[in-house]
Amino acid sequence: MKKKFKIVILAILISTGISQPNEAKSQSVSVSFSVFYNSLKPYGRWMNHPTYGQIWVSNTKGFVPYSTAGHWAYTDYGWTWVSDYDWGWAPFHYGRWNYHASYGWYWVPGYEWAPAWVAWRNNNDYYGWAPLSPGLTIGVSVGNTIPYGRWVFTPHRYITSPQISRYYVPRTRNVTIIKNTTVINNVNVRNNVHYVSGPKKQDVERVNKTTVRTYTVSNSSRPGKTVVNNNTVNVYRPVINDNDKTVVTNNKTTVNKNSNNTTINKNSNNEKTTVTKNSNNKSSVKETNKTIKEPAKINNETVKKPKATKKPSGEATRVKDQKAKPVQQNASKAKPGQDKPQNEVVKKKPQHNDDNNRRKK
Repeated sequence: MKKKFKIVILAILISTGISQPNEAKSQSVSVSFSVFYNSLKPYGRWMNHPTYGQIWVSNTKGFVPYSTAGHWAYTDYGWTWVSDYDWGWAPFHYGRWNYHASYGWYWVPGYEWAPAWVAWRNNNDYYGWAPLSPGLTIGVSVGNTIPYGRWVFTPHRYITSPQISRYYVPRTRNVTIIKNTTVINNVNVRNNVHYVSGPKKQDVERVNKTTVRTYTVSNSSRPGKTVVNNNTVNVYRPVINDNDKTVVTNNKTTVNKNSNNTTINKNSNNEKTTVTKNSNNKSSVKETNKTIKEPAKINNETVKKPKATKKPSGEATRVKDQKAKPVQQNASKAKPGQDKPQNEVVKKKPQHNDDNNRRKK
């Protein structure tokens, strides 16, 4: 009996020892930033933004982040967005969303995982949320700076519905609702990451007079669709390398990123362009693999450029002009067509006296 008991205890210890390292390993999986680029490329297009570097735009028509094809589930992290898209593990839990009139909603990659990067509002009738754009910090004022058209509102009783999109309030009513709601500033901190976790579970249960199930966030082993299974929300959430510079080459595509920005550049000449940001939020561009031309060499000797000739000073110029004046005066007396040698003596013709002529006559 004692032997059987020891065997059972040993089996429990062995199984516990095996499961704990596996769980720790799944929690600390670290991948290159290029996993975003490779995983999202089949579902959208990457574009270069003058401020944020590389951004991603979904191919889905009519797409609105935290609105289409998904729902809310309350987890140990707070209200977590469960996306129905195969690529939803990345853009709804890392980075921020912004809108441009030319190409719609676009995603700016980030490095910190959260159940959702949104702001929340509520009143006695509705819960509302809106995507956080790049640069917005967590706080009460955030909810007041987001354009009214980006908010999604739903009645309290539908916040836990898997088909929540059926109960969205028309956006034409957003202006009126926003004036009668307040910002939910329920900030949560997990792994040194600050985010707004949304309405408190107790408040939702009190208003809806029902029990809200709490799910546990579990880690999927590979990118893919977020799955709710029993009491767990299974989502791929690796730790993204956030070194100052990481360059990954894939099919002649260079991925450059830092903690504030991401740049993915293609170059037909296979030249690498690294974009970095300093503490002043100014971008600097460094180009490598370019040939620098050196000065021409003859017989291993560098050919030096001729020095510029100095102009004569004013005094030397005056002396030179004075010496040249006599020559110029003699040249001016000479008749055209006669060239007189220098220093030649000119003989004078004898002058005739008119008086002598008269006497001879």
